[in-house]
Amino acid sequence: MRYDAIIIGAGLSGLTSALLLARSGRRVLVLEQNAQPAPVVRGFSRGGLYFDTGFHYAGGLGETSPFRTLFRHLGLEEKLQLFPFAEEGFDCLQISSSGERFLLPVGFSAIREKLGEYFPQARTAIAGYLDEIATKWSNFPYLDLDTAIADFAMETVHGKSLHERLQEFTAWPQLQSLLSMHSLHYGVSPDAASTTLNAQVAGSYYHSVHGIVGGGRGLVDALLALLTEAGAEVRCRSEVAGLLTTADGVSGVRLTTGEEILAGNVVVTLNPTLLPQLLPPGVLRPAYLKRLKNLRQTPSAYIVFAQSRKSLEFLRRRNLFIQPRAGIFADDTHRPLEERAFYLAAAGQGPDGDISGLVGIVPTGYAEVAAWEADELRHSADYGAQKQQIGERLLRIFAQQCPELADLELIELATPLTLRDYSQAPEGAIYGVGRFIGQYNPHPATRLPGLFLSGQAIAAPGLLGTVIAAYLTSGSILGHEYLRGELRTCR
Repeated sequence: MRYDAIIIGAGLSGLTSALLLARSGRRVLVLEQNAQPAPVVRGFSRGGLYFDTGFHYAGGLGETSPFRTLFRHLGLEEKLQLFPFAEEGFDCLQISSSGERFLLPVGFSAIREKLGEYFPQARTAIAGYLDEIATKWSNFPYLDLDTAIADFAMETVHGKSLHERLQEFTAWPQLQSLLSMHSLHYGVSPDAASTTLNAQVAGSYYHSVHGIVGGGRGLVDALLALLTEAGAEVRCRSEVAGLLTTADGVSGVRLTTGEEILAGNVVVTLNPTLLPQLLPPGVLRPAYLKRLKNLRQTPSAYIVFAQSRKSLEFLRRRNLFIQPRAGIFADDTHRPLEERAFYLAAAGQGPDGDISGLVGIVPTGYAEVAAWEADELRHSADYGAQKQQIGERLLRIFAQQCPELADLELIELATPLTLRDYSQAPEGAIYGVGRFIGQYNPHPATRLPGLFLSGQAIAAPGLLGTVIAAYLTSGSILGHEYLRGELRTCR
């Protein structure tokens, strides 16, 4: 059987790309090597609690937001129930050295007012900084339909770093903490992240913040339902061993079972560093393949899943960032666990109901678990004991830093090895390839006819970034003006 397009990887970007192509009348097949689609995002249930694994909240989905237009175009607006995060403080920053807590409200004007109350002498500088963020955050080609697609990628490669930009606020280290804390959501430290990257991620939250009833699983299920309606096929437990090519370009894929499936286009949503091993020798230039192999990855993380004996009401529709000391956030994965910044969110977020589950994300390096990377060791009692020890240590840290978390029970711990196994990202990079200053991440279209890339590395991390990447990739196949024209009718 021949398809118009094969999508390798059933993550959010792959499912969204498949939906856009299938809606245009293409015959589309999605191949996923895991047992279920989107294993990184769909979460899991344990003891009656649902834990999100790769999705916690989304920025930029307000009623008048251009990102909401994309949801409307995809059909997700009708399938999903969104709920707003706490207006008075959707994110809270705690600085452990002083015990101070700062709330970040929803909306640029509210943030301007609140930060002005916290730091009255910096009011004018804060207003100017937030104006920059408000202008930049939606400058994606498919959010701003007038943005030139050819120039898009250059914004995050060049320019001033976030660390440099925040030097204006040196007199207020707590303010620097607040303005850099969302670097934890894209995995690039402020000294290596452009102001544009930070604006794209943090600015979407500043604009509007929502959760999805059902979390990541609800989002994945909605996409799968839309794909069924559009006539696309999704096959799990189907690992691709390599791409088939002819003198004219890509012709399909070969599975590890030996089965060959033909297609006119192939979209690879895997970490781009994995692409060279799927290609026959000589079909792409050595310099390009070397660049892919050398792309810098974001750090990995420990992800703690725990249950509290009491309701975590203080985390309802709100997240908590904890930083050891005031100042610009930095890559502290080389420090002991007790001295690292981390992020906490309630499990199974929703507008109502009891909240007793917790998800904690603590950035870490792969070296901390590399000794157990062999398959036989990952299933050993020693590795299980090590995970238990790390998990319980992290729960003690959470309780020390945040007294409201004194009654936690460890449910599960994901390590860099877990993330590597599920996402296939080298060394379990939590956000895959990072958007570092000076690093040219790949474009959706390659020089091999019919071969396209999609995923976080193409646009940005998070729900917004993966959806934008899918539009950029699908637009490269269908025509950007065609796809943008459809979006204009959904405003």
